[in-house]
Amino acid sequence: MLAHAITLQLLGPRVRLRPFEHGDVQAVFAYASDPEITRYVEWYPHRTPADSARYIERCLEDHPDLQTFAVEHLIEQRVIGAIDLRIVSRLWRLGEIGYTIARPYWGQGYNVEAGMLAIDYGFAELGLRRIQAICDVANRRSYRTMEKLGMIREMIIYRARFENGWPIDRYRYSIRRREWERHPLYQRRQEHAG
Repeated sequence: MLAHAITLQLLGPRVRLRPFEHGDVQAVFAYASDPEITRYVEWYPHRTPADSARYIERCLEDHPDLQTFAVEHLIEQRVIGAIDLRIVSRLWRLGEIGYTIARPYWGQGYNVEAGMLAIDYGFAELGLRRIQAICDVANRRSYRTMEKLGMIREMIIYRARFENGWPIDRYRYSIRRREWERHPLYQRRQEHAG
């Protein structure tokens, strides 16, 4: 389902979602080595550029149910983050997004723009019915992004993961296709496309 996406590029006003390239190692290392970036995720900060190179290699492998896009800042022509789109259930046509943006770009809407592109692609091109996202309850920036994307908080997943022996609760948000098509972000995108 996602195999053709390895060459896909999705264009927004300020960012482009595209496949990672080997030349992105230093840009990835710049954000992935930041402990503040990895504070609420399930992976550790990259210790060397070799960690980032291995990550890029994994992103370029053919995964039938996962596509990881580099988030490229159009003006700077530099990768500033990543966004995943995963097929959770083919039967129920359920997808899931997850995103990471470099700290200097926080609070400027880049996550929302990247999320908008991924959600639009998931519904329009992959035929998904519902797209969800999950974050730690303490990760306000992440769940505020989900809310700006029109996602609704569905539940708290208690003790969803453990960090240093302590349980971490997580929120699950989601949006259905018809809800997305009524959302102002979708409407504005359609106006600019027409």
